[in-house]
Amino acid sequence: MPIPSPTRKTIPRVLTKCLSAATGSPDLGLSDDPVAWAQKALNFIADPKQAEILSCAASRVIVVTSRQVGKSTIAALRALYLALRHAGSLILMIGPVGSQAGEILGKATHFAAELGLPIRGDGINERSLQLPNGSRLIARPAVPQSLRGYSQARLIIVDEAAYVPEATYRAMSPILATGDGSLWVISTPNGPSGRFAELWHDLTNGWTRFSIPAEECPRLSPTFLAAERRLYGDIYCAQEYSCQFIAAGLQLLTRAQITAAIITKPAEVPFQLREKTRIYLGLDLGKRQDHTAIVALELRWRFGPKDNVTQGIAQYPTLLLSYSTRLPLDTETTRIPQLVRDTLQRYSPTYGEPPRIDKLLVDATGIGHTIVELIRKNQPKAHVQPVTLTNGHVERQLKDNYLSLPRPDLINRLKMVFELGNIQLLDSAPGFVDIERELVQFKPSGDQQEHDDLVIALSMAVWQAAKDYPDLLRAAA
Repeated sequence: MPIPSPTRKTIPRVLTKCLSAATGSPDLGLSDDPVAWAQKALNFIADPKQAEILSCAASRVIVVTSRQVGKSTIAALRALYLALRHAGSLILMIGPVGSQAGEILGKATHFAAELGLPIRGDGINERSLQLPNGSRLIARPAVPQSLRGYSQARLIIVDEAAYVPEATYRAMSPILATGDGSLWVISTPNGPSGRFAELWHDLTNGWTRFSIPAEECPRLSPTFLAAERRLYGDIYCAQEYSCQFIAAGLQLLTRAQITAAIITKPAEVPFQLREKTRIYLGLDLGKRQDHTAIVALELRWRFGPKDNVTQGIAQYPTLLLSYSTRLPLDTETTRIPQLVRDTLQRYSPTYGEPPRIDKLLVDATGIGHTIVELIRKNQPKAHVQPVTLTNGHVERQLKDNYLSLPRPDLINRLKMVFELGNIQLLDSAPGFVDIERELVQFKPSGDQQEHDDLVIALSMAVWQAAKDYPDLLRAAA
């Protein structure tokens, strides 16, 4: 929102108020309400959502916004308000690049000039503003090394936080450790992965959340939004204007698909179908750079609708992820057979349950054949299927009962069972948190920050289950 320039008559009055605040006199010129202060001192009238954010005093705040809703303006006002109210404060403004962080600083400097304050840097940082009361506002790029040396910040604002790397978030924590300062992260979405997306979707982390989609901003007209949608398409506008975390072809799965698969309690399997339950396990081998990971899926059945002609009742398979774990890096290879044994024992039929055939797919790429031999020796009754993963497109049978599987085929089958709703993730299952994080981050290209060991193990188990029961790759009624 444009800020009208104060008249010559108002400058001395406003300047007197701000200078009194700098000297700590009783007439601070700053009320306890930053919204009222912005309106009175700067003639800035915040809309309802802006006012809610500006007055928020929480220590951790995350704001997901549309483009052009005034997020930088609100951040600048909050920064200047705290800097004026608390003498000697340090306010840091961080952006993916220095110029981005400078946008908020520029707006704060503009407001300071409107108040009649002298505009000068701190003499140390190129992008900075030092107020008469000793408070400093400093803009820095999101480079971890550039944040070293700062401490006891009263406020850190991260603009376009979805584009800031993970290492920068870690570098900011020590700056807030002793000063009881606040951290604001503000951004439009940039896909469903990354620290910003994790902070927004983790409802248990205690952060205060605000969302400003374009539809709730009075300054963005429906006509403008309709024109943007015609020009750039629905997917672009969903992320840039409607605050949706869109995969945009990079992530294998969307957060919506993963969330839809999460359950708290699995449905009871009908007694008549219990003997058809199967267990499928995937074992992805690693050592120094990757984890060894194992995932267990239960193939469970449910009744569908009755056919009025044949009087038959349809039966539909569903996969339930009920266990996953991974070994620490550099774990001794000899521990892997024990991992397999322990996992299989979790699913051993109890007394009175029908016997069944369980299958274990093992990634035998590279030197994995040694692990396969150890597992076969320690678990002679287990149905072990060694596979080698390739970038080809054709499944091939190799000697010694090995299979050559195209990695794209594994990934595509995993994607299909999620899209069709034929897989469920039990939120109380061991390893659920780790595998959920990997699924959110996973990209078919392999270019993600998280490990993908659990996802690859999961995809192998899904592949074998879908090979045995092709209905998993069809939509259920």
